[in-house]
Amino acid sequence: MEPCLFCNEEMKYASVASDLYRVTCPRCSEYLIVGTAIGILKGTTLTDRQKANISGWLNENPVYTIYSYNLDTLKNIKTPPFAERADKLLLKLEKITKYAGQDISISNSWISWGWFLNSDELGETLRFLTDCKRIEQRSMSIFRIAPAGWEHLEKLKQVNADSEQGFVAMWFDKSMQEVYDIAISEGIIDAGYRPHRVDLTEHADKIDDEIIAQIRRSRFVLADFTGHRGGVYFEAGFAKGLGLEVFWTCRKDEIDDLHFDIRQYNCIDWESDKLADFRKRITNRIESVIGKGTYRRETT
Repeated sequence: MEPCLFCNEEMKYASVASDLYRVTCPRCSEYLIVGTAIGILKGTTLTDRQKANISGWLNENPVYTIYSYNLDTLKNIKTPPFAERADKLLLKLEKITKYAGQDISISNSWISWGWFLNSDELGETLRFLTDCKRIEQRSMSIFRIAPAGWEHLEKLKQVNADSEQGFVAMWFDKSMQEVYDIAISEGIIDAGYRPHRVDLTEHADKIDDEIIAQIRRSRFVLADFTGHRGGVYFEAGFAKGLGLEVFWTCRKDEIDDLHFDIRQYNCIDWESDKLADFRKRITNRIESVIGKGTYRRETT
């Protein structure tokens, strides 16, 4: 037992492969980390806010694998606005509530549920949710979701319901351009949504800020894991944390290489010589999950 690198709670290490360890932490949940990343982190000074953001991220994306190459992505995670962190906490409370009116005892894990810096920030957020009548405080350490809270939760589940944009997270390699042009973008358009790929859009902001902003504006994210780019895993996880629908795709010969944390999802596999079929499957999956959109391609 030793302190977690992010939240300082006592955690357990277990070796699962050469230079790969499984960490079980009461606040960050369960994650995987390679030895080289551990060495780098022990020699790096993270701010308290960086640690809080990483802890919250890991809690939302269980069994995420931390490598040396995705450490910068984790360190640069943006702090969500206060209201969004309050919503994150409320959504987590819903998951552990078995029935309306059930009392829930507070625990240290709630700090990571809302990406909070410490117990003081958690307490302030609980006061905010109480003042908004989304939760009720039953005693010093016991709360329950209030009627207004259940109503707010229903609204949260309709994330960006009016958006026509589908954000595409993928490997920006020239070998993937035809796949995007023929199957991915066309499949999204056929379903009634406008595809957005951040590398094809001119903007003056930093690329990380633009990605976060565009995901927040989107109705869903289509994440293609061909090439297994760290950024794609991050963007898909960020979208899941916001409550957005994520559609998972990957070239068929790379399906077995998907990370542990997404293998349970229903991933659309595709082959380079069957792109028309891939396009149709994208359209069908989007329409069956969130319905037909209203976007229509502009014609001249």
